[in-house]
Amino acid sequence: MAQKGVQVIATEPDGLAAAIGLEPGDTILEINGEKVLDQLNYQFLISQKDESVVLYRKADGDLVEAEVENGGDGLGLDLAADEVKTCKMNCVFCFVHQMPKGYRKSLYLKDEDIRLSFLYGHFSTLSSSDEHELDRIIREKLSPIHVSVHATDPEARVRTTGNPKEGHILRKIDRLLEGGIDVHTQAVIAPGYNDGAIWEKTLAELWERRAFQETGPWSGKGGVLSLSCVPLGLTAHREGLTQVQEIGPAYAKDWVERWTPEARHLARDNGGEPWLLLADEWFTRARVEVPSRAFYSKTWAQLENGVGMVRKFQDHAKRFLGSKRAEGFRGRRALLLTGSSFAPILNQTLMALNKQVGSHLRAVAVKNNDFGESVTVAGLLTGRDLQYAAHADRTASHAKWVDAVVVPSASLRTHTGPTDQYTLHGQVARAQGTFLDDMTLTGLSDDLQVPVVPSGANLAQLLDHLEAADRLPPMQGRDLAKVFHTEGLNLPQGAYNP
Repeated sequence: MAQKGVQVIATEPDGLAAAIGLEPGDTILEINGEKVLDQLNYQFLISQKDESVVLYRKADGDLVEAEVENGGDGLGLDLAADEVKTCKMNCVFCFVHQMPKGYRKSLYLKDEDIRLSFLYGHFSTLSSSDEHELDRIIREKLSPIHVSVHATDPEARVRTTGNPKEGHILRKIDRLLEGGIDVHTQAVIAPGYNDGAIWEKTLAELWERRAFQETGPWSGKGGVLSLSCVPLGLTAHREGLTQVQEIGPAYAKDWVERWTPEARHLARDNGGEPWLLLADEWFTRARVEVPSRAFYSKTWAQLENGVGMVRKFQDHAKRFLGSKRAEGFRGRRALLLTGSSFAPILNQTLMALNKQVGSHLRAVAVKNNDFGESVTVAGLLTGRDLQYAAHADRTASHAKWVDAVVVPSASLRTHTGPTDQYTLHGQVARAQGTFLDDMTLTGLSDDLQVPVVPSGANLAQLLDHLEAADRLPPMQGRDLAKVFHTEGLNLPQGAYNP
């Protein structure tokens, strides 16, 4: 990382940082003689000794060296956001390359940062991780990390990712495993590029490196904790890009029928813990029921990657319907907007809830006009798409319209930069809740003249949000995270995180 220290933006009045003269605007350059690379590296270095020597530069340019007895703890300060490393790949299914024009700049950033992989579960192809960074991952024990493998066969990986220098992904993975680092992996499946025999090779070679083995070359070292397979997503904006086959219902059904039994078989050989993970989109595209809870990891591994979200929602809804809390929906009239893949599943749950408590809730599948009708996930719905669907529903309604509109939490971003900690240089974070096209939650509510709330991750959170809207004044300027549940909200780094 080519950063020259980390800048202090705040200090605790009676903290150690203030005691040694650190002030907002100063830059910490070294700790115990080692250069400070970023926030994460600062936390590692400051924790290594009970007494630390801190070299910092004052805002006026003067250098100061100070000793502090910190007992391995932090100094009581806040640091400025780090800049994000970017991806060096050109994958045939890269979402950034399929973005329409006219959105905010952060959405065109191809983030590829190992810190985000460790902290937030974002996948890295390791294309920006050189030898020094691999050493750093091992030294600072940044484990587990999440790696986009796509294909272990070097030629297939080069063809899929468009980078002739990054074919030998197993060399990097093996080095991390040797250093005791655990890895979650994924392959985004592109027909003709990394399916078929290439996929089977990828599966076999990563299975050999799985974690928790009692014997074999990887016992006692790091291991591959899981491998997920995700169908590629194509938007309507692929002008000038390589032609790639879309994954339709027939292909998805064949995949489900072939690899669902294999996933169960591998789980048995892995001590009962699911290892091969199929993303929900395989089942929704195939138009078949998602598997039972036992099919998914005990810890819901790779949930943020779309593995098990539907099952988790359905299981929670079943428990919720059997609780007294469900009575809170009695008499409520609300329109729930969602992507076309989830709408049928959501409507089944709402019908059961309406029948039980006398509520009037219904889900509407929103057509994705911005990215194309083939994009069916809720996380890629823009404010314009949601606005259009709500107005169309109101126009078609012959009775009293709804008292509230619910939008998918996954379609909202709590910050316009990549995250609250890692952002674009000079980007100002806004926590009020924005959609991909920068329409705000407040703006949509003002336009529809009814409260608009995020869905939350389940029915209990949705009810909390509706009750919050009952008692709170308009949302203008509010921090979304201080009003609603943050679980389920999308906190992307640059481009949409599938």
